[in-house]
Amino acid sequence: MTMSNCGSQKWWLRALGVFFIMAATIGCVNDLTPHGGWSSPVVSDNKLLIGNVEGNLVRLDLVSANLDSGWSYPREDGLGAIYSDVLVVDGVIYGSGYTCRGDDCEGEIFAVDNIDGFSIWGQSGLSLKTKLIGQLGLSDKTLLVGTSALGDEDDGADGYLYALDVTPGTGSIVKWRIPLDGNVWSGVVVEGSMAYLSTMAGTVYAINVAEGEPGDIVDQDPASRIIWKFESGNAIAGPLNIVAGSVYFGDLAGKVYKLNVLARNAEVKSAEANVHGEKIDLANGEWIFDAGAWVWAKPVKEDGTLFVSALDGSIHAVDDSTGNKIWSASIEGQIVSSPILFDRKRGQIRERALAVPSGDENVWVISVIDGRELGVFVTEEPVKSSPLVHEGNLYVHTLNGQLKWFSVDDTTQRGCIDLKDGAQCN
Repeated sequence: MTMSNCGSQKWWLRALGVFFIMAATIGCVNDLTPHGGWSSPVVSDNKLLIGNVEGNLVRLDLVSANLDSGWSYPREDGLGAIYSDVLVVDGVIYGSGYTCRGDDCEGEIFAVDNIDGFSIWGQSGLSLKTKLIGQLGLSDKTLLVGTSALGDEDDGADGYLYALDVTPGTGSIVKWRIPLDGNVWSGVVVEGSMAYLSTMAGTVYAINVAEGEPGDIVDQDPASRIIWKFESGNAIAGPLNIVAGSVYFGDLAGKVYKLNVLARNAEVKSAEANVHGEKIDLANGEWIFDAGAWVWAKPVKEDGTLFVSALDGSIHAVDDSTGNKIWSASIEGQIVSSPILFDRKRGQIRERALAVPSGDENVWVISVIDGRELGVFVTEEPVKSSPLVHEGNLYVHTLNGQLKWFSVDDTTQRGCIDLKDGAQCN
């Protein structure tokens, strides 16, 4: 963290607080030294795509339950680790990975043909000397990537938003980039012509990513694309979730926020100027909820309830209109990745439940009504990725590099495969 040019004691105290939170975070995840097993499975054309422990993107045939032989990216040595889920659009798979030797990190943003698994940008993707952790976003033909600081820029920013032109035939051309105040671990969420992301310095950015006309100011000064910022003051490591005009996120001070992005965007439009807001607007339905522990997992919303998970294993159901707690529950182990909502059959009744991954082991089934434990998918391994429900099965990527799948209804295991060599496992 750069601590030069501080203008006041308040700035120093805030910066020092962020430093300690980031230092603690780095200790918690071992500085995110590349380690596979964090990416979640994605289904495309009856195939399941996932990054394995070596940093190779591999593909499982859902009919045969075998890895597609000879299909992987890269074909040989992996990228180190693929943390985020891949994005599949118009037959192209977009993703990123990185590896580090000490503080020297090498990242790659890739675009892969869904049919043959080869890069569509030549021999490899776009290389950047940085950590690439969060989800990629796509707006029309612009791929949006949040980064940490670049290792080859001693005087550069602590993070960037890159915009890449992915028009067929152009390759991975950097259209523009915007310097940010911290590392981007949260990924990028795109809604219409706007992109939202956050940093480990505690700032949420709303950025206009629409195509400009030649000569527009946004072409001359990409930073002018920043529409508004919200500064929480605490590191934001987990993904943002945007639902029905509101953005939900947690920070490493245990706070969960609801911001009204429609109101904030409208305020900017009416003022015809950038707004740098730092306060919660209660009149527009915004609130803060105290989860009591670091929140890394993306909050999940359904109907009028927001489900919040924390690193101490607690789960909270929060009233979306007020920010008040409805119930709380807990599981064994840290919750790093987002739970998912799914339907399960219980006798003749179907009920809604949360599948909650544990960093200790297993995926727990929790009632959305009152937080009661309804069952468990026994992985016997830590889980730091989100599960996937597809055609009656729940698929789980465990931290040791296995993919296991279970019956959604009775939680019995139906299969297991090693994502490195394709061997069947118990």
